[in-house]
Amino acid sequence: MKKQTRQTAALFFLSFLCLTLITGCLGRTKAPFVMDQYTLDYPAPAASVSQTAQETIRVERFAVAPAFNSTAMVVKKGQYRFDTYNYSRWRVNPADMLTGFVLRDITRAGIFKATYSYYDSDLSRYILEGYIDQFCESPEGSPGKALLSVRFTLVDTSQKNPVEQVVFQKQYAHSAAMNDRSPEGLAAALSEAMKDLSAKLVSDINLSLQGSAGK
Repeated sequence: MKKQTRQTAALFFLSFLCLTLITGCLGRTKAPFVMDQYTLDYPAPAASVSQTAQETIRVERFAVAPAFNSTAMVVKKGQYRFDTYNYSRWRVNPADMLTGFVLRDITRAGIFKATYSYYDSDLSRYILEGYIDQFCESPEGSPGKALLSVRFTLVDTSQKNPVEQVVFQKQYAHSAAMNDRSPEGLAAALSEAMKDLSAKLVSDINLSLQGSAGK
């Protein structure tokens, strides 16, 4: 009888201990936060090419300044100071995002007979390289603005002299006012800045090809 009582007491104690541990664990569990993801969104520049050049181009993956080489949505707070939005991120690295949009825009403009990405092994006469210097929110103005700055280099591989291979190298710096200081406001403003930048780039490439026609 005493043995049965001790077994019952031990079983009760173990059940109570397990219930206490489970309740304690559940009590410390925090609800998972949701990470919002953003990307640029703008229409491709309207095509204004009368005749497609019988040449091909490859768009290399752009390089990016270390301060913006991540999916963090960067906010410039002032000189020497940067911050990020805690629960919002770019869907992909800005280098991949801008490379993809430029490739899309050049393709739809119809400047070249064919366009290739850096994934392709096809040999192309022209190569476009880019370096992203700025891709962030700035406190300037009210409520703020988006800053976008990219340095592009267009290379003509048909030239033997390395210096003559550079068709042009230009810095494109564009900004756009934000409707409000938020991840959505930053994504919308950077999309507007990228639309202007891309249109200018496509126009410059087209003009360069017209100038080198027959070479």
